[in-house]
Amino acid sequence: MAGRALQVYPAMKLRQAQTSATYILPDPGELDKRVTIRLRVDEPDDDFGVSPTYPDEIRTWAKMAQPGAAAYQGSVQTENTVTHYFTIRWRRNITADHEVVCDGQSYRIRRVRDLNSKRRFLLLECEELGTDRGAGYAEQSIFTR
Repeated sequence: MAGRALQVYPAMKLRQAQTSATYILPDPGELDKRVTIRLRVDEPDDDFGVSPTYPDEIRTWAKMAQPGAAAYQGSVQTENTVTHYFTIRWRRNITADHEVVCDGQSYRIRRVRDLNSKRRFLLLECEELGTDRGAGYAEQSIFTR
């Protein structure tokens, strides 16, 4: 024991635990989809139903992405299905009462997140609703019979 030196380990660095994910902000040119974000308001109809109206619309550029299989499966299991992500520049007053329209498809906004809490970009977690072609579109489709 007399000839052995004591091994000294470097001090461990203490760091703060991260409480939320850090997201990579979009690169220039990635906001390449022209989308319309519109506020949906359901108004009473004459036949005791409701009709959607859209009193407020915003046209902007967005990045569109689909979640991975694990994220999609997790959202389905919680009955809060997320089929697409849209990243837009930060704006006030976008809520789950809004819809995104991209290339004729409508998407219901499920959740809005401020990426990295920097007020630079918003991540819109959306569920695909279908086309915006109006009544009678694809009436004879196997999915509508």
